[in-house]
Amino acid sequence: MSRLLVAAVAWSVLAHVTTAMAQEPSNQNTQWLYQVDQYVADQSEQTRRQAAQRSLLRVVSRVSGLVSVPRNASITQALRNPERYYAKYVYFDPKGVDPNGLNRIDNAKESDATALAVRFTFQPAMIKQLARSAKLPTWWSRRPLTLVWMVLDEPDGRSVVDQGAVSIRSALDYAAHQRGLPVLLPAMDLDDSLLVSTAVVWGKFTDVLDQASDRYKAGQYLLGRFSVQEILGERFFTGEWLVRSEDGDTSRFIRGSDIDTVASIGIDMAAQSVLDQHLVFADAQRQHELVVSGINDIRAYSSLLDYLQSLEFVDDVMLLSMRRNTLKLRVNTAATDEQLHSLLVDDGRFARAAEATDVELGAQTKAPEFVWLVRS
Repeated sequence: MSRLLVAAVAWSVLAHVTTAMAQEPSNQNTQWLYQVDQYVADQSEQTRRQAAQRSLLRVVSRVSGLVSVPRNASITQALRNPERYYAKYVYFDPKGVDPNGLNRIDNAKESDATALAVRFTFQPAMIKQLARSAKLPTWWSRRPLTLVWMVLDEPDGRSVVDQGAVSIRSALDYAAHQRGLPVLLPAMDLDDSLLVSTAVVWGKFTDVLDQASDRYKAGQYLLGRFSVQEILGERFFTGEWLVRSEDGDTSRFIRGSDIDTVASIGIDMAAQSVLDQHLVFADAQRQHELVVSGINDIRAYSSLLDYLQSLEFVDDVMLLSMRRNTLKLRVNTAATDEQLHSLLVDDGRFARAAEATDVELGAQTKAPEFVWLVRS
Protein backbone atom coordinates (compact mmCIF):
# COMPACT_ATOMS: atom_id res chain seq x y z
CA MET A 1 0.00 0.00 0.00
CA SER A 2 1.47 3.38 -1.01
CA ARG A 3 2.26 6.07 1.55
CA LEU A 4 -0.35 8.33 -0.03
CA LEU A 5 -3.06 5.69 0.28
CA VAL A 6 -2.11 4.92 3.89
CA ALA A 7 -2.22 8.60 4.74
CA ALA A 8 -5.55 9.03 2.97
CA VAL A 9 -7.08 6.15 4.92
CA ALA A 10 -5.75 7.54 8.21
CA TRP A 11 -7.02 11.02 7.50
CA SER A 12 -10.40 9.66 6.40
CA VAL A 13 -10.79 7.95 9.78
CA LEU A 14 -9.77 11.16 11.50
CA ALA A 15 -12.33 13.02 9.41
CA HIS A 16 -15.16 10.92 10.87
CA VAL A 17 -13.85 11.42 14.40
CA THR A 18 -13.32 15.16 14.03
CA THR A 19 -16.70 15.66 12.40
CA ALA A 20 -18.42 13.84 15.23
CA MET A 21 -16.68 16.09 17.77
CA ALA A 22 -17.62 19.29 15.95
CA GLN A 23 -21.39 19.20 15.74
CA GLU A 24 -21.91 22.48 17.61
CA PRO A 25 -20.34 25.90 17.11
CA SER A 26 -17.17 26.24 19.13
CA ASN A 27 -16.87 30.01 18.90
CA GLN A 28 -17.77 31.21 22.38
CA ASN A 29 -18.15 34.80 21.17
CA THR A 30 -21.38 33.84 19.43
CA GLN A 31 -23.00 32.22 22.46
CA TRP A 32 -24.95 35.39 23.28
CA LEU A 33 -27.07 34.81 20.18
CA TYR A 34 -28.47 31.70 21.88
CA GLN A 35 -29.17 33.32 25.26
CA VAL A 36 -32.37 35.23 26.01
CA ASP A 37 -33.34 37.02 29.22
CA GLN A 38 -36.98 37.64 30.07
CA TYR A 39 -38.74 39.42 32.93
CA VAL A 40 -41.24 37.06 34.58
CA ALA A 41 -43.90 37.62 37.23
CA ASP A 42 -43.19 34.37 39.10
CA GLN A 43 -41.48 30.98 38.89
CA SER A 44 -44.55 28.95 37.97
CA GLU A 45 -44.32 26.36 35.22
CA GLN A 46 -46.87 28.17 33.06
CA THR A 47 -45.03 31.51 33.31
CA ARG A 48 -41.69 29.84 32.56
CA ARG A 49 -43.16 28.02 29.56
CA GLN A 50 -44.55 31.24 28.10
CA ALA A 51 -41.18 32.94 28.61
CA ALA A 52 -39.46 29.98 26.94
CA GLN A 53 -41.75 30.27 23.91
CA ARG A 54 -41.00 33.98 23.53
CA SER A 55 -37.30 33.28 23.93
CA LEU A 56 -37.34 30.51 21.33
CA LEU A 57 -38.91 32.87 18.79
CA ARG A 58 -36.27 35.49 19.60
CA VAL A 59 -33.40 33.05 19.00
CA VAL A 60 -34.95 31.81 15.75
CA SER A 61 -35.36 35.44 14.65
CA ARG A 62 -31.69 36.13 15.38
CA VAL A 63 -30.32 33.11 13.51
CA SER A 64 -32.65 33.48 10.52
CA GLY A 65 -32.48 37.27 10.20
CA LEU A 66 -36.29 37.43 10.07
CA VAL A 67 -37.96 40.14 12.15
CA SER A 68 -41.13 38.05 12.29
CA VAL A 69 -40.84 34.25 12.42
CA PRO A 70 -43.51 32.49 10.31
CA ARG A 71 -45.73 30.11 12.30
CA ASN A 72 -45.43 27.15 9.95
CA ALA A 73 -45.88 23.55 11.11
CA SER A 74 -42.30 23.14 12.35
CA ILE A 75 -42.30 26.36 14.36
CA THR A 76 -45.76 25.66 15.80
CA GLN A 77 -44.66 22.21 16.93
CA ALA A 78 -41.48 23.64 18.48
CA LEU A 79 -43.48 26.20 20.46
CA ARG A 80 -45.50 23.35 21.98
CA ASN A 81 -42.25 21.86 23.35
CA PRO A 82 -39.78 24.74 23.83
CA GLU A 83 -37.88 22.76 26.49
CA ARG A 84 -36.48 20.53 23.74
CA TYR A 85 -34.44 23.45 22.45
CA TYR A 86 -32.85 24.98 25.52
CA ALA A 87 -30.06 23.44 27.57
CA LYS A 88 -30.81 25.26 30.82
CA TYR A 89 -32.65 28.13 32.46
CA VAL A 90 -31.61 30.25 35.44
CA TYR A 91 -33.64 32.74 37.48
CA PHE A 92 -31.88 35.91 38.61
CA ASP A 93 -32.55 39.22 40.35
CA PRO A 94 -32.42 42.08 37.80
CA LYS A 95 -31.52 44.56 40.54
CA GLY A 96 -28.06 43.02 40.67
CA VAL A 97 -27.47 43.43 36.93
CA ASP A 98 -25.50 46.33 35.45
CA PRO A 99 -27.21 48.69 32.95
CA ASN A 100 -25.69 46.86 29.97
CA GLY A 101 -27.21 43.61 31.22
CA LEU A 102 -30.63 45.23 31.64
CA ASN A 103 -30.46 46.31 27.98
CA ARG A 104 -30.39 42.62 27.06
CA ILE A 105 -33.68 41.73 28.76
CA ASP A 106 -35.84 40.91 25.78
CA ASN A 107 -39.27 42.02 27.01
CA ALA A 108 -38.08 45.10 28.93
CA LYS A 109 -40.27 47.42 26.83
CA GLU A 110 -43.45 45.37 27.31
CA SER A 111 -43.32 43.81 30.77
CA ASP A 112 -44.58 45.41 33.98
CA ALA A 113 -42.73 42.78 36.06
CA THR A 114 -39.21 43.90 36.91
CA ALA A 115 -38.40 42.06 40.14
CA LEU A 116 -37.53 38.67 38.64
CA ALA A 117 -35.98 37.49 35.38
CA VAL A 118 -35.01 34.20 33.77
CA ARG A 119 -32.25 33.38 31.28
CA PHE A 120 -32.66 30.59 28.74
CA THR A 121 -29.58 29.13 27.05
CA PHE A 122 -30.51 27.37 23.81
CA GLN A 123 -28.66 24.57 22.03
CA PRO A 124 -27.17 25.78 18.70
CA ALA A 125 -27.42 22.34 17.09
CA MET A 126 -31.12 22.05 17.95
CA ILE A 127 -31.86 25.57 16.70
CA LYS A 128 -30.02 24.77 13.47
CA GLN A 129 -32.11 21.63 13.06
CA LEU A 130 -35.32 23.58 13.69
CA ALA A 131 -34.39 26.25 11.15
CA ARG A 132 -33.69 23.56 8.56
CA SER A 133 -37.00 21.84 9.27
CA ALA A 134 -38.89 25.14 9.01
CA LYS A 135 -37.03 25.99 5.78
CA LEU A 136 -35.88 29.32 7.18
CA PRO A 137 -32.89 31.26 5.87
CA THR A 138 -29.62 31.18 7.80
CA TRP A 139 -27.72 34.20 9.06
CA TRP A 140 -24.39 32.93 10.28
CA SER A 141 -23.24 33.87 13.77
CA ARG A 142 -19.93 35.48 12.73
CA ARG A 143 -21.34 38.93 12.18
CA PRO A 144 -19.33 42.06 11.46
CA LEU A 145 -19.34 44.94 13.91
CA THR A 146 -21.43 48.02 13.07
CA LEU A 147 -19.97 51.30 14.33
CA VAL A 148 -22.46 54.12 15.04
CA TRP A 149 -21.40 57.70 14.27
CA MET A 150 -24.21 59.94 15.50
CA VAL A 151 -24.46 63.69 16.07
CA LEU A 152 -27.31 65.45 17.91
CA ASP A 153 -28.34 69.05 17.26
CA GLU A 154 -29.80 70.32 20.54
CA PRO A 155 -30.61 73.83 21.85
CA ASP A 156 -27.18 74.05 23.54
CA GLY A 157 -25.31 72.95 20.42
CA ARG A 158 -24.22 69.91 18.44
CA SER A 159 -22.30 66.96 19.86
CA VAL A 160 -21.09 63.55 18.75
CA VAL A 161 -22.66 60.70 20.70
CA ASP A 162 -20.07 58.49 22.39
CA GLN A 163 -20.08 55.42 24.62
CA GLY A 164 -20.96 57.54 27.65
CA ALA A 165 -24.38 58.59 26.28
CA VAL A 166 -26.44 56.30 28.50
CA SER A 167 -29.96 56.72 27.10
CA ILE A 168 -28.97 56.52 23.43
CA ARG A 169 -26.54 53.68 24.02
CA SER A 170 -29.28 51.82 25.93
CA ALA A 171 -31.76 52.21 23.06
CA LEU A 172 -29.21 51.09 20.46
CA ASP A 173 -28.03 48.13 22.56
CA TYR A 174 -31.58 46.93 23.16
CA ALA A 175 -32.54 47.03 19.48
CA ALA A 176 -29.23 45.48 18.41
CA HIS A 177 -29.47 42.64 20.93
CA GLN A 178 -32.93 41.75 19.70
CA ARG A 179 -31.74 41.56 16.08
CA GLY A 180 -28.46 39.83 16.96
CA LEU A 181 -26.27 42.58 15.51
CA PRO A 182 -23.01 43.62 17.23
CA VAL A 183 -22.88 47.45 17.48
CA LEU A 184 -20.56 49.97 19.09
CA LEU A 185 -20.50 53.72 19.68
CA PRO A 186 -17.10 55.38 19.23
CA ALA A 187 -14.98 56.19 22.28
CA MET A 188 -14.42 59.78 21.06
CA ASP A 189 -11.02 59.73 22.73
CA LEU A 190 -8.02 61.67 21.50
CA ASP A 191 -7.55 59.44 18.44
CA ASP A 192 -11.18 59.89 17.37
CA SER A 193 -11.24 63.61 18.15
CA LEU A 194 -8.22 64.26 15.94
CA LEU A 195 -10.22 63.07 12.93
CA VAL A 196 -13.90 63.40 13.76
CA SER A 197 -15.79 66.54 14.72
CA THR A 198 -19.49 67.34 14.82
CA ALA A 199 -19.08 69.03 11.43
CA VAL A 200 -17.62 65.84 9.92
CA VAL A 201 -20.59 63.71 10.98
CA TRP A 202 -23.22 66.36 10.28
CA GLY A 203 -21.71 67.05 6.87
CA LYS A 204 -21.49 63.31 6.06
CA PHE A 205 -17.78 63.48 5.19
CA THR A 206 -17.60 59.74 4.64
CA ASP A 207 -13.97 59.75 3.49
CA VAL A 208 -12.94 61.00 6.95
CA LEU A 209 -15.31 58.62 8.73
CA ASP A 210 -13.98 55.72 6.64
CA GLN A 211 -10.51 56.45 7.99
CA ALA A 212 -11.69 56.96 11.58
CA SER A 213 -13.65 53.68 11.48
CA ASP A 214 -10.60 51.60 10.54
CA ARG A 215 -9.32 51.45 14.14
CA TYR A 216 -12.54 49.69 15.24
CA LYS A 217 -12.31 47.03 12.50
CA ALA A 218 -16.02 47.49 11.81
CA GLY A 219 -17.58 45.87 8.77
CA GLN A 220 -19.78 48.91 8.23
CA TYR A 221 -20.95 52.04 10.00
CA LEU A 222 -24.25 53.73 10.73
CA LEU A 223 -24.23 57.51 10.41
CA GLY A 224 -26.96 59.54 12.11
CA ARG A 225 -27.75 63.29 12.06
CA PHE A 226 -30.68 64.31 14.25
CA SER A 227 -32.21 67.50 15.57
CA VAL A 228 -33.78 67.11 19.01
CA GLN A 229 -36.95 68.86 20.11
CA GLU A 230 -38.34 68.61 23.64
CA ILE A 231 -42.12 68.84 24.14
CA LEU A 232 -43.69 68.42 27.59
CA GLY A 233 -40.62 66.55 28.82
CA GLU A 234 -40.50 64.18 25.82
CA ARG A 235 -37.61 64.25 23.37
CA PHE A 236 -38.36 63.85 19.66
CA PHE A 237 -35.77 63.25 16.96
CA THR A 238 -35.89 64.39 13.33
CA GLY A 239 -33.11 63.54 10.92
CA GLU A 240 -31.46 60.85 8.85
CA TRP A 241 -29.74 57.48 9.18
CA LEU A 242 -27.20 56.38 6.58
CA VAL A 243 -25.62 52.93 6.40
CA ARG A 244 -22.24 52.79 4.68
CA SER A 245 -20.80 49.40 3.73
CA GLU A 246 -18.78 47.82 0.94
CA ASP A 247 -22.00 47.46 -1.06
CA GLY A 248 -22.66 51.21 -1.00
CA ASP A 249 -24.80 53.65 0.98
CA THR A 250 -28.48 53.55 1.94
CA SER A 251 -30.34 56.24 3.88
CA ARG A 252 -33.70 56.97 5.48
CA PHE A 253 -35.27 60.17 6.82
CA ILE A 254 -37.10 60.07 10.18
CA ARG A 255 -39.42 62.78 11.53
CA GLY A 256 -40.51 63.43 15.11
CA SER A 257 -39.81 59.99 16.62
CA ASP A 258 -38.72 58.93 20.11
CA ILE A 259 -35.25 57.50 20.69
CA ASP A 260 -36.45 53.88 20.84
CA THR A 261 -38.04 54.19 17.38
CA VAL A 262 -34.99 55.98 15.98
CA ALA A 263 -32.67 53.28 17.35
CA SER A 264 -34.87 50.45 16.08
CA ILE A 265 -35.01 51.89 12.54
CA GLY A 266 -31.25 52.43 12.45
CA ILE A 267 -30.44 48.94 13.71
CA ASP A 268 -32.89 47.38 11.24
CA MET A 269 -31.17 49.24 8.40
CA ALA A 270 -27.75 48.10 9.57
CA ALA A 271 -28.94 44.51 9.99
CA GLN A 272 -30.46 44.48 6.51
CA SER A 273 -27.19 45.68 5.03
CA VAL A 274 -25.37 42.71 6.58
CA LEU A 275 -28.16 40.30 5.61
CA ASP A 276 -27.94 41.38 1.98
CA GLN A 277 -24.35 40.08 2.00
CA HIS A 278 -24.54 37.09 4.36
CA LEU A 279 -28.03 35.57 4.37
CA VAL A 280 -28.20 32.02 3.02
CA PHE A 281 -31.68 31.11 1.82
CA ALA A 282 -33.17 27.68 2.39
CA ASP A 283 -32.89 26.54 -1.21
CA ALA A 284 -31.90 23.10 -2.46
CA GLN A 285 -28.68 21.65 -1.06
CA ARG A 286 -25.58 22.15 -3.16
CA GLN A 287 -22.28 20.30 -3.19
CA HIS A 288 -19.12 22.39 -3.41
CA GLU A 289 -15.59 21.12 -3.82
CA LEU A 290 -12.97 23.21 -2.05
CA VAL A 291 -9.21 22.86 -2.27
CA VAL A 292 -7.45 24.16 0.82
CA SER A 293 -3.71 24.46 1.41
CA GLY A 294 -1.85 25.34 4.59
CA ILE A 295 -2.81 22.11 6.40
CA ASN A 296 0.62 21.29 7.77
CA ASP A 297 -0.30 19.01 10.67
CA ILE A 298 -3.19 17.18 12.31
CA ARG A 299 -3.96 20.17 14.54
CA ALA A 300 -4.51 22.39 11.50
CA TYR A 301 -6.68 19.70 9.94
CA SER A 302 -8.74 19.36 13.11
CA SER A 303 -9.26 23.12 13.46
CA LEU A 304 -10.27 23.36 9.79
CA LEU A 305 -12.93 20.65 10.15
CA ASP A 306 -14.13 22.10 13.45
CA TYR A 307 -14.47 25.53 11.90
CA LEU A 308 -16.37 24.38 8.81
CA GLN A 309 -18.76 22.21 10.83
CA SER A 310 -19.46 25.12 13.19
CA LEU A 311 -20.84 27.28 10.37
CA GLU A 312 -24.63 27.30 10.58
CA PHE A 313 -25.08 27.17 6.81
CA VAL A 314 -22.82 24.10 6.37
CA ASP A 315 -24.54 20.72 6.72
CA ASP A 316 -21.75 18.28 5.98
CA VAL A 317 -18.02 18.19 5.16
CA MET A 318 -16.21 15.25 3.55
CA LEU A 319 -12.52 14.71 2.79
CA LEU A 320 -12.10 13.65 -0.86
CA SER A 321 -8.33 13.57 -1.22
CA MET A 322 -5.08 14.94 0.14
CA ARG A 323 -1.57 15.70 -1.05
CA ARG A 324 1.16 17.11 1.14
CA ASN A 325 -0.39 20.13 2.89
CA THR A 326 -3.39 20.44 0.54
CA LEU A 327 -6.86 18.92 0.95
CA LYS A 328 -9.78 18.54 -1.38
CA LEU A 329 -13.10 18.75 0.49
CA ARG A 330 -16.76 18.39 -0.39
CA VAL A 331 -19.04 20.84 1.44
CA ASN A 332 -22.82 20.48 1.47
CA THR A 333 -24.68 23.76 1.94
CA ALA A 334 -27.57 25.80 0.58
CA ALA A 335 -25.14 28.67 -0.17
CA THR A 336 -24.24 29.37 -3.77
CA ASP A 337 -20.64 28.88 -4.86
CA GLU A 338 -19.96 32.62 -4.98
CA GLN A 339 -21.62 33.21 -1.62
CA LEU A 340 -19.76 30.36 0.08
CA HIS A 341 -16.40 31.64 -1.16
CA SER A 342 -17.23 35.20 -0.10
CA LEU A 343 -18.38 34.19 3.39
CA LEU A 344 -15.30 32.06 4.04
CA VAL A 345 -12.91 34.82 3.02
CA ASP A 346 -14.83 37.59 4.82
CA ASP A 347 -14.49 35.79 8.14
CA GLY A 348 -10.70 36.02 7.98
CA ARG A 349 -9.89 32.32 8.37
CA PHE A 350 -9.16 31.76 4.67
CA ALA A 351 -7.15 33.66 2.09
CA ARG A 352 -7.67 33.28 -1.62
CA ALA A 353 -4.76 31.55 -3.35
CA ALA A 354 -3.45 31.87 -6.87
CA GLU A 355 -5.25 29.58 -9.30
CA ALA A 356 -3.34 26.61 -10.70
CA THR A 357 -4.14 23.16 -11.96
CA ASP A 358 -2.95 20.21 -9.89
CA VAL A 359 -3.13 16.88 -11.69
CA GLU A 360 -2.80 14.78 -8.56
CA LEU A 361 -5.82 16.48 -6.97
CA GLY A 362 -7.82 16.13 -10.15
CA ALA A 363 -7.47 17.46 -13.67
CA GLN A 364 -10.55 19.69 -13.33
CA THR A 365 -9.52 21.13 -9.97
CA LYS A 366 -7.96 24.53 -9.52
CA ALA A 367 -5.46 24.18 -6.71
CA PRO A 368 -5.31 25.65 -4.24
CA GLU A 369 -8.45 27.82 -4.05
CA PHE A 370 -7.91 28.77 -0.39
CA VAL A 371 -5.14 28.96 2.17
CA TRP A 372 -6.13 28.06 5.73
CA LEU A 373 -4.84 30.71 8.12
CA VAL A 374 -3.76 28.88 11.25
CA ARG A 375 -4.16 30.88 14.46
CA SER A 376 -1.83 30.42 17.40
